Amino acid sequence: MNVRRWFSLALVPIMVILLAVGVGAESGTKSLIINPDPKSDLQVRLWTDKGTSDPSYRVGESVQLYFEVSENAYVTIFDINAAGKVTKLFPNSHQPDNYARKNRVYRVPDKYDIVAAPPIGEETLLIVATRKEPVDYPELLRENGVDRLVSRLRRRLVLSGEDWDMDLCVLRIEPARRQTITMDVQSNLWGVKLYVDGTYVGELPQKVELGPGEHQLVALKSGYKAAIRNVHVDKNSRDSRWTVRLEALKSQQSHSGGGHFHLEFDFKL
Repeated sequence: MNVRRWFSLALVPIMVILLAVGVGAESGTKSLIINPDPKSDLQVRLWTDKGTSDPSYRVGESVQLYFEVSENAYVTIFDINAAGKVTKLFPNSHQPDNYARKNRVYRVPDKYDIVAAPPIGEETLLIVATRKEPVDYPELLRENGVDRLVSRLRRRLVLSGEDWDMDLCVLRIEPARRQTITMDVQSNLWGVKLYVDGTYVGELPQKVELGPGEHQLVALKSGYKAAIRNVHVDKNSRDSRWTVRLEALKSQQSHSGGGHFHLEFDFKL
C-alpha cells in the first residue's frame, strides 16, 4: 500500500530567528566544578523556563532564560552547543546592557526570540558575573568545548584580580516534532475512490501523508453519497484512521404504462 504525501497550499508564516541557540536548566548535570574567589560575596544563578529536572527543548521551540546576581555585576552568557562551538549569547545587539543589579531577576531574551537549533545533543550554558569590568575576551569564541572555555576563562579572571562567579546549565536539544501525519483511509466497500484536496489518489484502502494546514478528503463511489472529511494538521496532530462507510443513494422511479424510468444521483468532482 503506497503512502502519498500532501501539503496544504495555505500561506506559511516565516519566522525570523534573531538568535538561534539551545539553552539549559537551573541545575542540570554539571561536568565541571567551578571554584570562584573564596573571598568574594558575588554569586550568580542561571535557569530556564522549564525548571530544573532534565529540561529539553525541541528544535524550533522558544526558550526563556533567567538569571540573578547577589551583588551588582556585569553578566555574560556563553552557549556551547553539542558540537562544541562557543557563542556569546548575552549581551547582544538586541539586549546590549549587561550590568545587573543585585537581587533582581532578569530575563533573556527581552523583546526578541531565542529558539533551540541543531545540532542535536547536549547543550551547555555558561554564565559569568564580574564586579569591575565586563568579560570581553574575543579569543574565547575560538575555543572548542565547555572544558576548554571554562579553563581559559578562569585563568583570565584569576590574573585580572576580578571578583567573579560562574554557573552552568545543561540540557538536551531534541529533533523537531514531526510536521506531517499519516491518515489511514479504509472502506467497507470495494471500488471507493479517494480524492485529497481535489486530486485523485486511488481506490481505497490508501495511506496519505498530510502536511501542516487544512485538507479535505472525499470518498466517492457511483450510486452512493459522497463522504467528506476535513482535516486540520498542526504540530499537535497525530496519525489517525478514517473508515469510510458510504450510504446508498435512494433511486427515484417514474412509471408510465408497463415500463419504468430509473434515475441515480452521483457526486463527482
